[in-house]
Amino acid sequence: MPDDNDICKYKGNTYNLRYTLPTNDSVKGATFPCDLIAYLDDFGFLDSTTFLNLSIDKVPNVKVVTAITQDHFNEAGYLFKSFKQYFSNEEMIVYDLGLRRKAIDILNKISFIEYRKFNFSYYPPFVSTVKTYAFKWLVVAEVLKEYKSVIWADASLRFTRSNFMDDINELLNCYNGKDDGHKVSEQKQLMEDRTVDGSMDHRNVVCRRCFNYYKYVRTNNINPILYNFNVNHCYKSQVLMHIPMSHNILSTTHPIFSKFIPTDRNRHRHESQRQYGTGFVLFVRTKDTVENIMKWAVLCSLTEECIAPIPWFPCSGHFKKSNLFAKRHICYRFDQTLLTTLLHNNNNYDNRNYATEIYNYAEFNSKRFYKWESLIKDDEKLVKGDDLKFIYRYD
Repeated sequence: MPDDNDICKYKGNTYNLRYTLPTNDSVKGATFPCDLIAYLDDFGFLDSTTFLNLSIDKVPNVKVVTAITQDHFNEAGYLFKSFKQYFSNEEMIVYDLGLRRKAIDILNKISFIEYRKFNFSYYPPFVSTVKTYAFKWLVVAEVLKEYKSVIWADASLRFTRSNFMDDINELLNCYNGKDDGHKVSEQKQLMEDRTVDGSMDHRNVVCRRCFNYYKYVRTNNINPILYNFNVNHCYKSQVLMHIPMSHNILSTTHPIFSKFIPTDRNRHRHESQRQYGTGFVLFVRTKDTVENIMKWAVLCSLTEECIAPIPWFPCSGHFKKSNLFAKRHICYRFDQTLLTTLLHNNNNYDNRNYATEIYNYAEFNSKRFYKWESLIKDDEKLVKGDDLKFIYRYD
């Protein structure tokens, strides 16, 4: 039971704003300020009638969203190009985090882009410091008000295949007809039963001690044995990650962050602790997603000491082969540390429980794009291509 000091009153109801470790209710984080409840209310997170019930509902069509600053504008061009190619007749939402006028004009001329200006003034002042990355899960929360299935895409993401959401949705539509506790019970059972062989573990690691140096490779085909296993057992999180990183979660976890969102470090096992990138994440607005992931992601994002305990610095030069899987802080990753910690805690400390384990539909690439006229269908609204190249070559 929560302590009285952890309880916040809002509109005649009481709410607990202190994170509790799902696997050990005696481990709790610091209490978030009660005045942040209004944001949860605005996002509809206090109203369970707005949640998708996968036991009776199917995952709806996904809405893709990104948010960009001027220095990532050209990088996002290839994201837009790949979206146009693989999401035909659909629109992407693009939030402006500080674009110049001519960049905004270009976005407004691209027929498949819905331009939105992110309202920094609605949030605590520190959120406007973009490199706190506080904006990221707030953008997702805003879009989840309108759409029950949302993909967050970083500017560097490139889609490489059409109709891949059909495969991913099957990992979640399998919950149809199952009870609310199925995910938790199935994950626990798999933890007891799972063996590490080629049929049940996509890593196919021959040398277990060499796992630190193992690199994931994007494949052209789905592993049918693994995919069918995942659908049949139906145990995946309704927040799904896609592309793994080269390091684990704990090496990105700062001690001050852990005061708000603790974890059980002893449960971070070597073979299933690799961190996944938050440049590409699927969110489905279910009870589990909202109450166990997004609620805390929003509260942390609105609390500077939680989301940004230290100033941003690049991780290059800090990560080395010897510390990729360290159990101490090496380089804090802000939104990535936040989301992956919440997902790891909520999914039995096994990244297989919240990853699609399909690697043939997207990749990261920071190459810059300059042929904006190719994305604009209405020739009458074109500005000169040479001007576009001149304007954005120096960003």
